[in-house]
Amino acid sequence: MKLTLKHFLNFSFWAELFFFALSQLLAIGVALNLLLALPDEQRITVSGGYSAWNFIIMFIIATAILLIILKYFKRPWIIKGLFYLAIFEGLLIFTIAYFGAPNFLLVLIIILLLWLIYKNVLIHDAIIIMSTSAIAVIFGLNIYPSTAVIILILLAVYDFWAVYKTKHMVRMFRGLAEAKVHLALIIPQTFQGLFQKIKNVSPTTEFMFLGTGDIVIPAILVVSALKISALSSLITGLGAILGFILLYAIFVTQEKREPMPGLPPIILGTLLGYLISFLF
Repeated sequence: MKLTLKHFLNFSFWAELFFFALSQLLAIGVALNLLLALPDEQRITVSGGYSAWNFIIMFIIATAILLIILKYFKRPWIIKGLFYLAIFEGLLIFTIAYFGAPNFLLVLIIILLLWLIYKNVLIHDAIIIMSTSAIAVIFGLNIYPSTAVIILILLAVYDFWAVYKTKHMVRMFRGLAEAKVHLALIIPQTFQGLFQKIKNVSPTTEFMFLGTGDIVIPAILVVSALKISALSSLITGLGAILGFILLYAIFVTQEKREPMPGLPPIILGTLLGYLISFLF
């Protein structure tokens, strides 16, 4: 299918672009706020707490556990429990970073109440954006930019292999969707779709999905680049956004809409942005 200007003039593109860009910017904000909250003598500008292999091993173990639960236990409450735990951890870090103590507790309660009461696409996406931006900071502040580059390249290769070769990433996504757990941004075709109830959303409905990994992984390098400079981080983030646009262009021009690995084009843009940042 030929790419035309019409593909970029619809609501879903601009909504997804806005959500993705916002997640990268919020990650930078979380990182800066957490760093600024530290006393000067404790502020760490360069930290290498995780090696690339540490991260990859943790990622593989987490994926394997999730696949085992989906295949052998088939208990939706287990999946939902893990999902809620990850979301809560991300929201906790996010609210502490932006609102500080003790205000963060009130904000956190309000966010959780809105999530429990409304249960629509807009609230879901807001929760995902806040949580993933904070989770990316946990790793981004604890690895060197060079380590983050290695991680991104390895995960781009893994994503391609997991979607097109073994297809276990596709099975995992469908298993999560069957359990009514959407570890993804949900992008409607219209503005009204933002207020659709989550229970009515599935891969068979008119929604696009952008996995949380496609948000978190580039944000790790975006945050890690803060160790070089704020400008380097922003340019790397801009590269990630351009990578997302490339992903969107590839996706909408498929002859047949099928799941595709999101990380390769996004990471390509992120790495290019990171390299370009050294020119400034």
